[in-house]
Amino acid sequence: MNHSAWSALLQWSRLGVNAGLFLIVARHLTLTEIGAFATAFAPIRLSQVVHKSGIIDAYIISDKAKLTQNAFFTLSAILGLTFTATFALFSLILPDPISPLMAPLSLIPLLHGVSAIHEATLRGTLRIKALALRTLFCQSLSAGLALMALMAGWGAFSLVVFALINALTSSLISVAMVRIHRIALPQRAAIRAALPDILRISTRDLAGSATQPLLQLAVGAMLGLPAAGAFQIAARVLGLLDALAISPIRYIALPRFTALADSSSLPSAVLLSLRQTSLIAALVYLGALATSPEILSIAVGPAHAASAAPLLPAFCLLGLTGALAMPLNQALTAISQSRLPLYRSLATLSLTAVLAAPALTHSTLATAAALPLAAALVLVAYARIALPYLQLEMRTSLLTITPALLAGMLMTIALCAAETTLQSLSPLLRLTLKAGLGTGIYVLSLMVLNCLPRYPVTP
Repeated sequence: MNHSAWSALLQWSRLGVNAGLFLIVARHLTLTEIGAFATAFAPIRLSQVVHKSGIIDAYIISDKAKLTQNAFFTLSAILGLTFTATFALFSLILPDPISPLMAPLSLIPLLHGVSAIHEATLRGTLRIKALALRTLFCQSLSAGLALMALMAGWGAFSLVVFALINALTSSLISVAMVRIHRIALPQRAAIRAALPDILRISTRDLAGSATQPLLQLAVGAMLGLPAAGAFQIAARVLGLLDALAISPIRYIALPRFTALADSSSLPSAVLLSLRQTSLIAALVYLGALATSPEILSIAVGPAHAASAAPLLPAFCLLGLTGALAMPLNQALTAISQSRLPLYRSLATLSLTAVLAAPALTHSTLATAAALPLAAALVLVAYARIALPYLQLEMRTSLLTITPALLAGMLMTIALCAAETTLQSLSPLLRLTLKAGLGTGIYVLSLMVLNCLPRYPVTP
């Protein structure tokens, strides 16, 4: 298998098993229990961005010299220890049922801090097969132990078992797989050289990834743990969709773009990535939008689906906007322009906060709707600023993604129109029919749109 296939397996095992296990366990928990775990895990999840994006991505684009490695390892370990100590203190002061869940979860940042450079080395050298097999093993082992805990009556703690065992085993195997230079105390110059990229990428991805965890905490505080549980179910389904659609492409995009950073082939590579991303994203996210009730009814049962299904379309649109921005983010990072994705993330976070603040006093649905609205508005402005840095024009980029988006819209309209006709059927049969019908409409629409002539726009 090539890198793309192994990357797909890696992301499906990492995100797919994670989201799939959550949805299986969620069928046996109340919305309050789901909301308690989501609230406890939200800050842990947010802190992971520093290591999984900031440290790893910055190390990939660094010179990887011994002094640089020592600086990155030291910073990574210190940050991991700091996060672990902070969350352990929080677990002492938070109320039940959140506190008992956060206490063991607080160990996860330290595990990531120790193994981040090993992980970066594997990814930077495109050892995707090794990463995929490691992740599949760790996820499967963790999922099996979590299911055993669930059957033993551990309730929400079974999700804690999965998260903690997965972090422990993946970190240990990463350290064992990579032989790096002997670690020594770093020089101040090396630390100063490493910090700018780490801070820019971490801040960018923290801002981009902070939106959902912060809204998760806000929903739990303002609208209650049951509402937080429904919000988390929709967010986990989005994670599963990301694993199917975008994560495999995103995972290998940065190393590939980095290899072309000084080449005239970079614009063509970005357009190809945009085309591939839009073709997959339009089918997956817009298809899921049109089949939200069926997906959730099968995944978490009718009772939880009634609360979460109205939220899922907003998350699907959020996933679509994030997918379209991904090639630009990775390409700009590869050419040392990570400040632009950072500004996009900060703008999206700020606008989401402005839109969500009044919505939090109204309903969970209104709060969720703030996510895609803010992301879409910022994406339009971001594209206009970012494309010239990649030697691309807005018109060329729009022509690249328009066929997929139009085909996806036609598919969604057709499936929504067929909703009344299929209403009397079982959720599984409805989903099967919608999937077949939607895929057929999508492919046919693409064939027709790609046959249409494209005339140049004259001033």
